[in-house]
Amino acid sequence: MSISAAISNAYSGLTSVSRMAETVSNNISNAMNENYARRAVNTDQRVVSGVGMGVSVTSIDRAMDLLATSSRRSRGASYGNANTLSNATSRMAATLGVPGDAGALGSRMLSFENALRTAADNPASAPAREQMLAEANNLTASLKSISTQTMAVRMEADAQIATQVRTVNVALKKIEAVNTEIRLRQGSGNTAALEDVRKKLIDEVSSIIPIKQISREGGVIALYSEGGAALIDGQANELGFTATPTITPDMTLASASLSGLTLNGRPMTIGTGTGQLEGGTLAAAFNVRDVLTPEFNARIDAVARDLVERFQSPSTDPSLAPGDAGLFTDNGAAFNPVNELALAQRLEINAAVDPAQGGDLWRLRDGINAVVQGPAGDDTQLRRMIDAMDAQRTPSGATGLISLVSATELAEGITALVAAQAARAEDTTAYNAGQFDILRESELGITGVDTDYEMQQLIMIEQAYAANARVISTADQLMQTLLEI
Repeated sequence: MSISAAISNAYSGLTSVSRMAETVSNNISNAMNENYARRAVNTDQRVVSGVGMGVSVTSIDRAMDLLATSSRRSRGASYGNANTLSNATSRMAATLGVPGDAGALGSRMLSFENALRTAADNPASAPAREQMLAEANNLTASLKSISTQTMAVRMEADAQIATQVRTVNVALKKIEAVNTEIRLRQGSGNTAALEDVRKKLIDEVSSIIPIKQISREGGVIALYSEGGAALIDGQANELGFTATPTITPDMTLASASLSGLTLNGRPMTIGTGTGQLEGGTLAAAFNVRDVLTPEFNARIDAVARDLVERFQSPSTDPSLAPGDAGLFTDNGAAFNPVNELALAQRLEINAAVDPAQGGDLWRLRDGINAVVQGPAGDDTQLRRMIDAMDAQRTPSGATGLISLVSATELAEGITALVAAQAARAEDTTAYNAGQFDILRESELGITGVDTDYEMQQLIMIEQAYAANARVISTADQLMQTLLEI
């Protein structure tokens, strides 16, 4: 081998190992960055006219495993979905309170029942009737608060939908731009950094909408939802949604008073488990807004209706005529069964028994529409009210309960049912979180940076650099010797 050939070979070696050292250094410096995929330099023998002329860097590969990444993304979407539903269910369960706590719905119902019994035991006692009225007011306030807080959960879900739609649209447009840049650089430059950026953007989308990644020519990728809806294949498609700042119980997607989701203007079914965009946090937010909170509110309205009907019946209070309002009213009026929606928010104590509204406490003892006061020691009416509270009634189908229950048992039964639902949702979230962590660690084991391995590579690179430098040094000495002859 000639001296010039040796120098050329050694120089190409130095160039290659320098590139390797740079790559390994980048790997180590990004070891804690989960969005960074490990790089590896590929080299090949350089041959000119059949003669070896050293080595050249052919490519810098980015570590990847589409199966591991796809599995992690899919589980991440499931985890996000379960977590969103769990948070909403837990918040609604919290509004009902923990059974036994003073502020729990069941405790409020029991306190009213106990105050009613105390008033019946002491029919001549005005303070006992005052306490009964106070507990009735506390009960109605509790039902109103639960319904109002549920509406807050629903409005937050609507706002989350708007935020996630914006996030997806921005990410898809950026992915389109990165796709274009990668296609332009194919064959003429290193695209690994761009692929890292694209991977991060895809991860943002995949937690909101579960996706399938499909490779196209030129390093370009297409994204479809797991349900088959095209998100980007060439040009980015656009999700459409309009937020509703204030939501009332009567507002629904079916009545067009709430915005649905569109994809390039085409209406999409989501949040019911049957659409093309199910499975991620976006579908969960729609489920909270359109399914979970309305179902919960229906249960609270059923409690309010049960309470109103128990005291609105003439058999409970003979002073009432059919169609008259009882102790608990629908915003001051008699309850109409066809207007149950949002009854909990409209629940009021009859003004006839409330001195603060111009009423008289004695009507609690003698009847809402009694013309004159009865005997001070007459507990007949109060005992009828106790019997109404204790009466075993068939609960509404909206409650989820099937056995006959008293008023207090209905409140406690719904509290227990929602608490169990929240516990199941929390268990599902914990399971998905565990699976997601396992899959993420598995993916990082393939695409992440092992600093021990990289340090070993640096030692080998140092040895290779020293060997090539030694060749050039030796060649230089030979050239100096030849020049001295």
